[in-house]
Amino acid sequence: MHLGPKADIMRLMRDYEPYYTEDGSIGLYSYADKDVYHSKFGALTEAWEKFVIPAEKTLNNNAKILDICYGIGYNTKALMSFIINKNINFIKKKNFFEKIKYKKFKFNNGIVSIDKNNIISAQDNVSIDSNNKIQIDCLDINEELVKLSPFFKTVKTPYEIYSQIIPEIFDCFESYYKFRELFAGTVSRFAPKNRDEIKELLDLKFKNMHIDKEYKVNSFVNYIIINKLCEYYGKDYPEKCIKNILTESQNRCFFDKALIKYARFNQLWGYDNTYKSSLSTFLHNIYYDHLSKRNKNIDFKAAERLFNLNFYIEDARKSILKLNDAYNCIFLDAFTYTKAPQLWTVEFIAELYKRLAPGGILLTYSNSALVRNTLLENNFYVGKIYNSKNNKFIGTIASNDKSAIEYPLDSYEIGLCGTKAGIPYHDPNLSFDNNDIIELREYEFRHSKLASSSKYMKTRRRDENNEL
Repeated sequence: MHLGPKADIMRLMRDYEPYYTEDGSIGLYSYADKDVYHSKFGALTEAWEKFVIPAEKTLNNNAKILDICYGIGYNTKALMSFIINKNINFIKKKNFFEKIKYKKFKFNNGIVSIDKNNIISAQDNVSIDSNNKIQIDCLDINEELVKLSPFFKTVKTPYEIYSQIIPEIFDCFESYYKFRELFAGTVSRFAPKNRDEIKELLDLKFKNMHIDKEYKVNSFVNYIIINKLCEYYGKDYPEKCIKNILTESQNRCFFDKALIKYARFNQLWGYDNTYKSSLSTFLHNIYYDHLSKRNKNIDFKAAERLFNLNFYIEDARKSILKLNDAYNCIFLDAFTYTKAPQLWTVEFIAELYKRLAPGGILLTYSNSALVRNTLLENNFYVGKIYNSKNNKFIGTIASNDKSAIEYPLDSYEIGLCGTKAGIPYHDPNLSFDNNDIIELREYEFRHSKLASSSKYMKTRRRDENNEL
């Protein structure tokens, strides 16, 4: 029995609690799972470093991306920001010479189209025309989070605030960096506070010095997502229960007020509910807050036309069977396999392999032997995602083309996949519930004659010492 909008709000707010990660982006804590959905170092930073940057080489002018477990959209938002930033010369034409060099726009009855014979820039990797768009298919089972996703804001970091005050021309002086660190520590005192249990779980130190400028979400992205969700859900989006979540006092610090106003204006909810005496003021503010900056010129529309964004709101196992595209890149960002095993099974990964374009890649944050062995069992070539900034391997990459793997698994890691730790999950008909999937693996684990991971590691260390 459906209990109505208020019950939906209470259920959603009981299930999750937003918190700020160290780069100023928002993560989610799940009360049901008693765990966090995002890295303490930054939900947005993780999206860029584990998914978008490793996918760069696959993003041709008609690339297709599958984002599994869209959540509140960081992977898709970072990807869209990357595409827009790469096409900045195409979107923005600031002066007469650039207008000549990048003359691509034609107007037909007020509709912007793009001359497909013109490329964007020789140094850019991504080239878009009116017939070729980046297709992003977003899968998630949680409809409320998808509806809320474009409204989550990213707070300004102390570094950003400092950069607005002190020009970077002074960064050649040693005192610049010392003062910047001092400034960051001071400003951090005024940063949003997380609940004690979340802060303790993450060991959060909210200094906000980790985010890089290039990791920001482009200002157009959330507006594009709102427009797409309006198309998907119709004129009633966002409905009353979502509006209540967005405007409740305890949630206001997590949501962007300007984006909420834009969504209201999009569905004419604000217009219809504004007193006639203040209507002209309301429209005047909407125009200068949104239209004149983002929609009045062609920049926003040009950015929006770069994407074909689609949403599939149901169990990803059902969605994947309906999709017949060949994807250049798959983001597998499902919750940890101990909590959501249904999206890490041999059978589900097999469906992903079938839908991977030749030379395409699958990316995931997980480094576990179980996940890597599941990929190997499905004939993937498997390797590691390398983060040059921290000189660390931070995730797993898989492909149907060996040449796409720059850092393959070494012999130790492959050996670990062959231990009990690498025993995969199974879901023969893509219909088992979580408990059945977990119990099936536990049974296989108990009766397996494979070596345990601890025994394997001890044997490897002993052999290495003998060689020395």
